[in-house]
Amino acid sequence: MPHSFRTRLLALLAALLLPTLPAMAAAPLACGIYQAVDGGARFIVESNHQAVRIYDGQPPTRYLIRQQGQTLHAADLSNGFSADYTLSADGKRIGGLLGDYVLESTARCNASPAAPANSCRADIDGCMDSAYSATPVQLKQWCQEDLPFACERLLSSYVEQARTGQPSNLPEPDLAEPAVCREGTPAFDEAACRVAAREVLGLALAKAMAGTLADGPAPALPAVQLDEVLQLCRRHPDAGFCGKVADAHLDAGRYPGAREALQQACAAGGEERTCRRAQVLAAVDVADLAAVAATALPCGDYAASTGLMDALSFADQGLVSMSGNSVLRARLEGGAVRIRHDKGGDFVLQPLASGQLLGVDEWNRYALYQRTGGATHCSAPIAYAETPLRQDCPADTDPQACCAAGKLQGCNTLGHRKALAGDWAGAAPYYQTLCRAGVRAGCENLRSVYEHTGDEDIPGKLLALCKQDGTGRHVACDLYETTDWAMLGMGARLMQAVEPAAADDAPAQAGNRTSHRK
Repeated sequence: MPHSFRTRLLALLAALLLPTLPAMAAAPLACGIYQAVDGGARFIVESNHQAVRIYDGQPPTRYLIRQQGQTLHAADLSNGFSADYTLSADGKRIGGLLGDYVLESTARCNASPAAPANSCRADIDGCMDSAYSATPVQLKQWCQEDLPFACERLLSSYVEQARTGQPSNLPEPDLAEPAVCREGTPAFDEAACRVAAREVLGLALAKAMAGTLADGPAPALPAVQLDEVLQLCRRHPDAGFCGKVADAHLDAGRYPGAREALQQACAAGGEERTCRRAQVLAAVDVADLAAVAATALPCGDYAASTGLMDALSFADQGLVSMSGNSVLRARLEGGAVRIRHDKGGDFVLQPLASGQLLGVDEWNRYALYQRTGGATHCSAPIAYAETPLRQDCPADTDPQACCAAGKLQGCNTLGHRKALAGDWAGAAPYYQTLCRAGVRAGCENLRSVYEHTGDEDIPGKLLALCKQDGTGRHVACDLYETTDWAMLGMGARLMQAVEPAAADDAPAQAGNRTSHRK
C-alpha cells in the first residue's frame, strides 16, 4: 500500500473514532501525564510540540504534536504516520484513534525550539508521505534529525536493495487470462472460464506459498551500510530501529554489533524480550562471539534460556530430540548446524568461539545454547539423496501432459491444485510420484496428506519407498523416521470430528454448491 494512501487511511480512521465534543475553542493542552480511560497506556505531553505514549511491555512511541483549537495533530515519529485527536474544551481530555485519555497530573513544559527551515520536522506530514520514495541520502539526513521512522526506512531500503540482487529459483505466479475467458473470441465459455480461473488462482497461490516458505535467510548487508546504521543507532537510539539494526548484524554474522544494538534498544525502552536477549549476549566476551565453522554436528544435551526450543539433545545419525518429544534431523551446511523442521525451513545454530551455539533463525534468534551434558560420542549423520524439483513445466503448459511425460513440476502443480481445492486424497498420488523420485517436498506434502486425512496408508507408503531404495538414504526414510505419526493422526481425527459440526452450524445458502471432495 503506498505510504501516502496509508497515512490518509489512518487519518480517516482516526477521525471516525473521535468522540463528539462541543464545537468550541479548547484551552491550551497541558504538559503532563494523560492516563488512558481504558487500559494502562499513558500519553505524556512533554512540551508544546513533543509527546510520548508509554504502554507497559511495548517500546515508547514518540510524537510531534500541534494544537489547532480542539484538534490535536499528532505525527507518530516511530511508525511514520499522522492522525488527528480531539481535545475537550478544558484541555483535560484527549480522544481519538488510540482511545480516550484524561489529564492525571501536570508538569512544567520542556523547552521546544522551532524546527529548522527545510528540515523534515518542519514539514513532518509531507516528509512522512515521501519516506518511501526518498533516497538513502535524504533518509539519513532525516534520521539525523532524531526521527526513528526515517532511520527504519533507511535500513529497510538497504535490505530491499540487497534482496533485489538475490537470484530467485522460483517462477513468478502466472495470472494470464485463460483463452476460455476472453470474451468475443470463439473459445469463450463462461462455465469453463470459472473452472479455469479457479485452476489459475490455485496455481498462483501454490507458487506464492512455495515462495513464502522458501524465502531463505535475510540478505547480508555490506559492511559499510552495517557500520552506518549501527552508528545511527548509537547517536539516535530508538528501541524499534536499534532492534532492527541488531537483526541486520545478526543476519550478516556480525554478532558483536548485534549485541551492541540490542543493548541500545533495551536502554531506549525496548520490550522485555529485547532486554532478555541483550542480557544473554552481554554475558559473552566479544572475542567469544566470533563464529566458528562447524566441522561436525554437536553431540549431547544443550539448553538455552530464550528461543522457541529451550532444550536440544543431539544423538546418533544427526537425530535431535526437542522438548515435547519431537525428533528432528540435523545436518551441516555452510559451517552452521541446520535442523529441518516441518514448516518448510530450518532451525539454524551457529557455533561460537565460546563453544556455545547461537540461534540465528527466526524461531530461535539470539538464543544461546550451552552444553549441559549427555552423550559424548554420536555416529555421523546420514547424507540423504535428494532430487531437486526442476522448473520444467512452464505456466502456459498443460501440467497433466507434463506429469505424464515425467516432468515432475507438472505433477507438483496438479497435487497443489487438488490440495488447494480441499481434495487431499486426490493430491496424494501426485505427491507420491515426486517422493518416489527423491524430491523432499513431495515426501513432505505426502505427510501433509496424512495430516489432513488421517489416511493410515501414507506412513506405509513412505516406509515402502524407503525399503525399495535399499540404501537407507532415500529421503522418504528421513521423513518416515522423524515424523510423529501418532500426533499427526490425532490432529487429523480431531479435524474430521470438527468439520461436520462446523458444516451443521453454517447458515444455508441459496443456489447450488460445488464440492471439492472426490
